[in-house]
Amino acid sequence: MNTINNTFNKVVCINLLNRKDKKENMQTKFNKLGIKIEWFTAIQYGFANQIVDNLPNKLPNNSFGRFNVKQPNEFGAAMSHYTVIKTAYNEGVKNLFVFEDDAKFRENFVEEFSKSWDKLPNNWNMINLYSFMYALNDKNKRINVRWITSNSGWSLMAYGMDRKAMKWYIDSQDELFRIADLVSFHMQALSNLNIYSSIPTLCIPNQELGSNIRGDNMNYIKNKTVLNFGYNDEHFN
Repeated sequence: MNTINNTFNKVVCINLLNRKDKKENMQTKFNKLGIKIEWFTAIQYGFANQIVDNLPNKLPNNSFGRFNVKQPNEFGAAMSHYTVIKTAYNEGVKNLFVFEDDAKFRENFVEEFSKSWDKLPNNWNMINLYSFMYALNDKNKRINVRWITSNSGWSLMAYGMDRKAMKWYIDSQDELFRIADLVSFHMQALSNLNIYSSIPTLCIPNQELGSNIRGDNMNYIKNKTVLNFGYNDEHFN
């Protein structure tokens, strides 16, 4: 069995019901990699725009938009991640790993993940196999050849959490519900949790399949994460 299933008690992939093409694509990849997955079937909320339109546009500190009225499906994505994380927590899951349905995996992923796992500090609370960062800052400290402390990173495309991280995420959303990866962005800056991102990234978004959330505004196409460290699309499948 692969390292992900050996390490994480629950491994989930979030997939929109109306994107069976993405599910089939990901299931083929999981089968090839030997990853056993549970599917969380998400649906698009037709009323999402009504909710988003009636929420305060800015967070209390005026730092980020809470949700984007032009991208109401962010609300559905936030509901999906929250449900997956809280369900796992209430089930007593010790370690949870979550994929979104548009991940591309680095070549020799199983071997590469195992090597990265062997280098991961034992005190981890959350890991990101892909993290979108425009630039590094002084809080992004290189741990070793495989990991960096995560700060100012976006995306919940491929991540693992222990119970402390799950609890922080749940409590934060219960206090102020917002975009899914905005919570993890704040978690990196405001919590005392140990959060690490893989370098180079072990996953990237599959831009060919498109985004139901961002539409044509896929910023990760124009601006590659600085954590790719020279690895490009041809190194992922």
